[in-house]
Amino acid sequence: MLLPELIIEILSILPVKSLCRFRCVSKLLLALIKDTRFINMHLATTQRKRLVLETVEFRRELRGRKLKFINAMCLFSVDLETLSENEDKIFSVELDFTKPIPKLEFLWCLSSCNGLLCLLNGRRDCFLYNPSIQESKQIPDFHMRQLLPFGFGYAESIDDYKFVKVNHSRKRLDVYSLRNDSWTSIQIHLLYKDYKSFIAKCSRSGVFLNEVIHWVSKDVKGSFMIAVFDLVQEKFKTLPPPYIIPNNNCMYCLGILSGCLCLTVEISHFNIQVWIMKEYGMKGSWTRILICASFYWLKPLWYSNNSETMLILSDTREFVFCNTKDGKCKSIEVHGMRKRLDGITYDQVLDIGDEGEVEVYVESLVSPNYTNDFTTKGN
Repeated sequence: MLLPELIIEILSILPVKSLCRFRCVSKLLLALIKDTRFINMHLATTQRKRLVLETVEFRRELRGRKLKFINAMCLFSVDLETLSENEDKIFSVELDFTKPIPKLEFLWCLSSCNGLLCLLNGRRDCFLYNPSIQESKQIPDFHMRQLLPFGFGYAESIDDYKFVKVNHSRKRLDVYSLRNDSWTSIQIHLLYKDYKSFIAKCSRSGVFLNEVIHWVSKDVKGSFMIAVFDLVQEKFKTLPPPYIIPNNNCMYCLGILSGCLCLTVEISHFNIQVWIMKEYGMKGSWTRILICASFYWLKPLWYSNNSETMLILSDTREFVFCNTKDGKCKSIEVHGMRKRLDGITYDQVLDIGDEGEVEVYVESLVSPNYTNDFTTKGN
């Protein structure tokens, strides 16, 4: 018989789908797989990344010419681990929301962290949802009527997931703690003359890395900067950006590639630079990636260190493989995403369109309903 330590080690490298099936084998396996320490061990050992793609399908009715969303619960997933730069197409599967989340009018994927997706519906209710284990939790008292700067991340040193959003009316940041299941408010202290400078000049979606949320913003002089919010200390600071000759029309976008902070800079039309911060916090570690194709805009999604291939979302909403050695790019198709127009005929529809966002997430056992016995003294 195998030693318990060896059994745990073997289980920690198995995919989440297999572990979910094993929960039905015995009470012992169920207790082990739901144990917080094993969940963290599995998350650190197995990082299987996926894309979540949201499609918005709508029609414009002839009567009143009013937009009405149809079957808007359309989120699809793509396994990044099976991708190869030699492929011309990738396959997606639709995420199932029938059990964990009641039927909603519309759905946005705001952010993700450790397998938890932060979802916002048409009524501005916010849910934390893990598609791998089909569990969800509604964030109470969300109150976000317009999409202002926000972020979602995990503070490992205090074992807590936090959602941060700007409170426009009170000129503060509201911070939700999953561990405490409650909100706190923090006064914004940044390098700005006033609060409106932060709202107007800060990117909407924050990027999580190393227990902090990152936003692209500008200081009081209008200079480009990276503002970061520490989830543990709940304080703001700044991060040194790469040396870029700016102009008034520059557009910036932050992301994560291979565990490193990355920055996309649109210098001008068809002139885009992609930078990766190889050593976090070190200005001199910013490294530029070569891209030969011409884009108005792009969003880096995934980077393979072994093949030096990057997957990006282009301005035409196409998925593109980019070889960072020679800068050459190749478009790929996504199969499996279908229009859901059940009961609708085309003579009832004036126009139909698709829009959506793309986020990267990892398969995990992390439950949005998790509990822990973390104490400051014990850790």
